[in-house]
Amino acid sequence: MAAYHAMERWHPERIGALALYCSDGRWGEAFDEFCHRHLQIPRYDRWAVPGGPAWVATPPEEPTLLRAVRIQLDFLVRAHELERLVLITHFGCAHYAHRLQKGPRDCLPAQAEDLRTGAAVLRAEYPGIRVEGYLAMRTATCLSFHEVRV
Repeated sequence: MAAYHAMERWHPERIGALALYCSDGRWGEAFDEFCHRHLQIPRYDRWAVPGGPAWVATPPEEPTLLRAVRIQLDFLVRAHELERLVLITHFGCAHYAHRLQKGPRDCLPAQAEDLRTGAAVLRAEYPGIRVEGYLAMRTATCLSFHEVRV
């Protein structure tokens, strides 16, 4: 017997888009809203990991992590027929605070640089795929999304 029946029905068509963002659940609903309403990508593929785009901007000194990222992305690009990759980093990311030992505002330059580096890596690996970068900001309880030129 099923534990739950979803109200949402199955949609067999692929959207061809993936959003890579941080796994911090406090941002999840806002990420979905942004992707659905602003970017117009319903039912997009999600890749949520601590630090989000930091994973594709991983330095070459971490070959094991780079290999894992590459295997996952290669599969998704091929099997899910991706044409668009959306990278989203967010203000106050614990991954950056831990890695850099800095406060939220002081982490922003590194996060923007990771967006640019990650986008360059993705464009080199997957020519022809559209890559976009965004910074999600928080002021008190208000959330906003800002395009970062990548």
